[in-house]
Amino acid sequence: MAVTLMPLSEPLGVEVTGIDLSQPLDPEARQGLEDALIENMVMVVRDQDLSPAGLETAVGHFGPLMQQHLTSLLMEGHPKIVVLDSAKTKVGADGKFVPIGARDWHTDHAHQERPPNYSALYAVRLSPKGGDTGFANMQMGYARLGPDKRAELARHVVVTKIDDRYSTAKDRAAHREARTHPLIRTHPVTGRQAIFFHPGMVDHLEGMCAEASRTYLEELLEEVIAPEITYRHEWRSGDLVIMDNRGMMHIAHRDYDPMFGRILHRVLVEGEVPY
Repeated sequence: MAVTLMPLSEPLGVEVTGIDLSQPLDPEARQGLEDALIENMVMVVRDQDLSPAGLETAVGHFGPLMQQHLTSLLMEGHPKIVVLDSAKTKVGADGKFVPIGARDWHTDHAHQERPPNYSALYAVRLSPKGGDTGFANMQMGYARLGPDKRAELARHVVVTKIDDRYSTAKDRAAHREARTHPLIRTHPVTGRQAIFFHPGMVDHLEGMCAEASRTYLEELLEEVIAPEITYRHEWRSGDLVIMDNRGMMHIAHRDYDPMFGRILHRVLVEGEVPY
């Protein structure tokens, strides 16, 4: 079967069929896939049948795998894989369950000095109804703002912290140092700029108190996130979804019964210092 790439939506997303990523790739094919991922920011590779080792191989085509900080969720024998099992979810202040690893629109592990370039999610067990994941093109969102607003945002620096909802005391001790990143990040390959932060990992914006920072960033997302820049992914069995954290955000929708035990395996690819 020939490898086929097809756009998933206008703002972002490309579907790939006809390939088994657990197998070796020649350099040209590997580079072609990464180019498509960078251009579209979300890649959905269909019909994968991946063991934990196969998942590590598949995602490893895109770079060295990164250690994740949620040690309580790591897979035994495969410490680079986090198991996101909805049956282990917690309930938020609003009475709704909070999907493990997600809090509103966000980008993964943004508290680290070198946040991951790519996050990969592999569908292991899906709810019979709901459980979609949303993706937002934050390069497009930033570009749609007026020049004065863009200039204002570009001056802000985010001071980060580890999210304490699912991290252990050991995790927090290992990541106690605050990091700073620009609110507007430049993609090192395309040069495109994007809004870049994780709401649950923001301590404050430099020169602004924590409460004012939260309000400012919440209002920014309300202004920017719109259907015109988003893609909502309806999961299928065997989907491997890889996302470029440097230009987009994602969200786990809470429209399913978490006690069913929806399971995704997550793997991260090492990144660089944002600028």
